[in-house]
Amino acid sequence: MIDRKSRRVVIINNIQSDSIDQAIFILKDVKKHTKRKFNEDAVAEEAQKIINDYIRQVNRLKDSQKLMHKKRNEGKLLPFLITVGITAAFMCAVFFTVVYNF
Repeated sequence: MIDRKSRRVVIINNIQSDSIDQAIFILKDVKKHTKRKFNEDAVAEEAQKIINDYIRQVNRLKDSQKLMHKKRNEGKLLPFLITVGITAAFMCAVFFTVVYNF
């Protein structure tokens, strides 16, 4: 499908990154939405704001996942140790019963 409207696109290549090849921003048609002229500095600032917001979202997601993992495992050590202790006591009782015929 071909869109008859031409769009302005900013493509950032040669990014010094191991995981990002290029960044693409598709600009809105300034004439339709505002009476402002195209300002490269304003576009760069807005792109930087979008990138910073994305980074904050990713960091919040990582932090919430770490917190959920911590909460999920919190308080499980004591019941585990009690279970291991009871199992060990039971196995010792069985061993002594079999060996010494109590």
